[in-house]
Amino acid sequence: MAIPLDSFEVQSESPVEFASLKRNGMDLESLIAIQEMFPYFEMLNGPTYVTFVKDFWVRAEVYDVDAAKAEELKAVIRDPSLKGKTRQEMGLESFRQTEIRSSVMGIPITITEEVIAKACRVAANGRFIWNANRNHPFLESYKGVVLKGNSSTKLVDIDGQHRMLLKFMTECFFQKGGGSDQPSVDHKLVLYFLASFNKINLPKYIMHHLYWAINEGIRGKRKQIPYGRLLFEIFIQGKLLEIFRRNNLASDQALRTKTGKMINGKTLQNMNIIKKFSPNEKDLKESTTPTKLMKDFPPIYQERNPEVLAKLVADSVKESGIRLDTEAPAAVEVPLQVRRKRTASDAGLEASGAQTKKSRKDKSEASNPDNNSAPIPKRKRERGETPPVNTQEKLAEAREERAKKMRAFKKKYETPGFVMTPEDAKAAQK
Repeated sequence: MAIPLDSFEVQSESPVEFASLKRNGMDLESLIAIQEMFPYFEMLNGPTYVTFVKDFWVRAEVYDVDAAKAEELKAVIRDPSLKGKTRQEMGLESFRQTEIRSSVMGIPITITEEVIAKACRVAANGRFIWNANRNHPFLESYKGVVLKGNSSTKLVDIDGQHRMLLKFMTECFFQKGGGSDQPSVDHKLVLYFLASFNKINLPKYIMHHLYWAINEGIRGKRKQIPYGRLLFEIFIQGKLLEIFRRNNLASDQALRTKTGKMINGKTLQNMNIIKKFSPNEKDLKESTTPTKLMKDFPPIYQERNPEVLAKLVADSVKESGIRLDTEAPAAVEVPLQVRRKRTASDAGLEASGAQTKKSRKDKSEASNPDNNSAPIPKRKRERGETPPVNTQEKLAEAREERAKKMRAFKKKYETPGFVMTPEDAKAAQK
């Protein structure tokens, strides 16, 4: 991708505490039961290993019909006799479905809609509309159900339940990456389906949102990585984490564990839907414990030889310079030092000769007893011993030498009608 690795931001989906919402006056259980999404929200309450997700994302690409055709064209360019042949005759795998292809720590993986559905614990069926236009007939239904028939209604003024469903969409289904807070036409239809008890095809929506986000990242237009929690869940269930741990490459600190922020009764207060939040000691907390392995999870990589897998990981670690077997130092939060205003009492203390705060230099000298001892005499250089090389002096000499050569080229080639650029100078040197 065109964006540097360190510039990416991994977004972890928010888990939801439905019991806390219900206790604080927001009962959404019947709406979510229709969607069969309770297992999905339960899965969201888990860790995301940021290092793995970023390593996957920078190599991710969408393999669709267009990519398959480009693959065939490359084969024909290499060997014109393959023109008109089938993919099998070209030595290519048959195209079955759109996939996301990438690798994690050197292991090539493939993610399909079936993999997404299994990791979400949600069946891939229900309503699905993508790339809808502004004249879609369901928009009238959206206006009637969500906006109560008034198209000028602001989203902040809609029903509390619908506002919370919209929050689920932006923090659990389709994480935003900046830009407008207004939902797209597609997302308006999703909000309408949720509010009107129409089941949506969540895995299919997630897959298409991933396609879009990957392509935006390739174009350099998006730095946010959505579905950090879901992607890591796929790596867990695909047994990648098991491989890394078997090769001593899975330290929680080095892999930078992250969790999504819990949506609960406190969220209702923050959204001004309720005035006072009623906490409970049984309220769920964000979890950093990986989920247990599922049975019959679709394979996400083809290689099964443990020795080959170990070598792929080792080569990737060597190439990237990432050390996952050592723990990174724990981050320490330093309190913010706020400079206060001088008061009259401060001035009075100084005028009276009272001891004031020492400068940084004074502190360092006082704390270092060596500074108070006699200076160490310089060692004389032995006969024939070369003087120490000063790197900074050498760099300065090299820069000056290049500047002299540039001035000489300009003097030789420049005329009143031609001014030499650095590019021209480089060409002249060749």
